[in-house]
Amino acid sequence: MALGSLSYLDKYKAAPFPPGYPADSRTFYAPVDNIRQTLVDLVASASNSLVLAMYDLDDANLTAAVRAKLANPNCFVQITLDSSRAASAHEHALLVAADFPASSIAIGRSERNAIMHLKMLIVDGLDVVTGSTNWSVSGETMQDNQLTVTRNALVAAEARSRIDAIHTHMLQAAAATPLTPN
Repeated sequence: MALGSLSYLDKYKAAPFPPGYPADSRTFYAPVDNIRQTLVDLVASASNSLVLAMYDLDDANLTAAVRAKLANPNCFVQITLDSSRAASAHEHALLVAADFPASSIAIGRSERNAIMHLKMLIVDGLDVVTGSTNWSVSGETMQDNQLTVTRNALVAAEARSRIDAIHTHMLQAAAATPLTPN
């Protein structure tokens, strides 16, 4: 496999990619392509960093894959979640797990106090995963959704800059909110 190639993901496409398809890009469509396993493999492939901005993370397999990266002190993990969805069972289980030394987790609203609706993953500062797919079983296997993987450091840097701004906003908003006693 060439360094810029994403051909290792081709096995998850229901019909082969046409000749001449760019080696540094792959697009998958639910429910026909195996988006779920594509995402699990991409998360598992992270060796240095995993940056996730997700509106809905409600898939046990994906949550387990993210949790494994959180538990790895050699892999930086940054998770940015929308507060309206962060109470789902899988997200809650992920968030209440052990203290993760190499991670930053922010939960909140957008900079304009609306939902944070991104569905984006950056793996090792190189692969950008984006599209309409919520990370839920129905989003991956039943609904009509799209997922694109692009291997490009410049595209990843641009996406990371935007996710970092949202993440910082959420952390600052949380720090500015006084805790109320129960």
